[in-house]
Amino acid sequence: MHTALTACLFVCLLPAGVASAQDFFVYGGAAIEYERNPDGPATEDTRDLNAYAEIEKSGFFAGVWAEKARDKADDKADVYLGYRGETAAGIGFYVDATRRTYFNDPGDYTVFDAGVDYAVSDRLSVSADYAHYINPDLNDLYVGVAYAVSDTISISASFGTYGVDQARDEREWDIGATFALGDETAVDLRYYDGTEYVDPYFGASLNWDTTFLSR
Repeated sequence: MHTALTACLFVCLLPAGVASAQDFFVYGGAAIEYERNPDGPATEDTRDLNAYAEIEKSGFFAGVWAEKARDKADDKADVYLGYRGETAAGIGFYVDATRRTYFNDPGDYTVFDAGVDYAVSDRLSVSADYAHYINPDLNDLYVGVAYAVSDTISISASFGTYGVDQARDEREWDIGATFALGDETAVDLRYYDGTEYVDPYFGASLNWDTTFLSR
């Protein structure tokens, strides 16, 4: 779900009016993520570092995202390209294709993603994201809602199902708050639970997103 969270945080921090004034961008950012006992009591906490770089021209975008995880089997990188835009009715959308590579655990995956979001009001927005994995043939579907409490604080939640190879789909959900520390930096605190989880757990992340170039 890196794409959804990063996109959400980035859009929230993007200065108003930039997208309408320019049509070429170079984006980038990084995040430090911490999760408390995600695999159950007495298991190790996770501390992951990820970063991305992306270019966009007239709605078409391409980028790379990579993560260094505490568990080396989870070290991975995504290379992706796609298109994002907005309909006349104000519905934002994106479609993209991603090639995911795990460095220390054999397995490459191709994923097709699509999503929509809509601002119900100045403070409330809703979204839906779908992902289709090829070989194995799996599908994920998530819906989310976000509410801006103030210019610097927002609360959000999501619920979804994700495919599991040779097993029934599992469900998961989260709820949390995001605190903007400035125009480019934010802290996210979140509570997670799901049918496959041993126990619910808490996570926190420090996110930095910026626009290196716009013209």
